[in-house]
Amino acid sequence: MVKDTTLAPPDRRRRKSRAALLAAGEGLFARHGVDAVSVDEIVAAADVAKGTFYNHFESKDDLSRAIASAIRAEVEEAVTSGNAEIADPALRSARALCVYARFAEKAPDRARVLTRIHAGAVKPGATLNRGVVADIERGLAENRFQARSLQAALLFVMGTVIAGMVAVLDGAAPEEIAAALAEMQLAGLGLPAPEAAALGTAAAASIFRETNA
Repeated sequence: MVKDTTLAPPDRRRRKSRAALLAAGEGLFARHGVDAVSVDEIVAAADVAKGTFYNHFESKDDLSRAIASAIRAEVEEAVTSGNAEIADPALRSARALCVYARFAEKAPDRARVLTRIHAGAVKPGATLNRGVVADIERGLAENRFQARSLQAALLFVMGTVIAGMVAVLDGAAPEEIAAALAEMQLAGLGLPAPEAAALGTAAAASIFRETNA
């Protein structure tokens, strides 16, 4: 049987126009922020008609959420890979923070977009938060962490992650700030200060030095 490929060219064009809009939005949002960019500027940068924009996205906010979700998913994949052999929720959390700081160092434009959009960053039920929520829940269950609520712990953890990315983007030494914030994050979650310091330093050294090879 001959496969019907009559829909292939339109499908390819649709994927191409969507990718162009995502790339244009990502670049503009990184340089100017979401609020300062118009739909007209996005379609001009993507070289597509304005009607094409609305074939893919309901609004500029819809586009920004799609961009942030795609970037966050990429970093979360790196976190998952980096923590594949790590069981301790405290060390996992410290390493995750360091992965985000490393991402800010290596991909500053994309990291800047992520810090400016925060798509679903503090919702415990958000798909992209499954990993961090699981680590927090395990830490609480094992009495490694202490917090009034899961929501409060997630807000605290994501706050330090975003702060670390912003600091790196502003010129802070990536490994040093990641280690310091990981230490403070773990201490804030209830770990003894010496252990928090040791885990923060170990996490940063592993993520930054081993991946520099």
